[in-house]
Amino acid sequence: MLDVKLAKSKMENEEGMNHLWIQLLHDEKAQSQKSEIQIQLPKGISRSNNLNGFVENERGHIVVDDHDQDVIIEIFTQDAIQCGEMTIVVSLLTPETTVSSEISIQVVEEEEMDRVEIDEQVVERIKELSNAAPPYDAGTDIVSIRPRILEKRDNEFSYLEKKYRVDY
Repeated sequence: MLDVKLAKSKMENEEGMNHLWIQLLHDEKAQSQKSEIQIQLPKGISRSNNLNGFVENERGHIVVDDHDQDVIIEIFTQDAIQCGEMTIVVSLLTPETTVSSEISIQVVEEEEMDRVEIDEQVVERIKELSNAAPPYDAGTDIVSIRPRILEKRDNEFSYLEKKYRVDY
């Protein structure tokens, strides 16, 4: 039911970045229903909101409505963390079941990043997502502010303005 891939086989231990691609595979027996994706990251690795624009609830779970979808998440390190192999756990929570999948990520020093393997399929999916138009959000209000237009008018003090005005 879950397929999890990383864009890069390794990630820098300090200010490193990677992308996690989670694919929800359709199960013939399962009915279409709301599900949540829970992501447990190792200590020191953080994540941004999902790049697909799905709703994230107060627990930090990503809410998906249907199967055969994918979710892309940017993961990163801000401060230096210990190098080594770490495990990311992704769980799909439905009302009936919980399915988990694990993926290992190698956290390395900057010098070791030259031997990184890149998953082109994940990179292509990220490019598709970044080139797609952002989804319409009915809750977003567009505010239009007209700029002020200054006019020069003649009035009783305009001769003073003309006499003493300093243009920078």
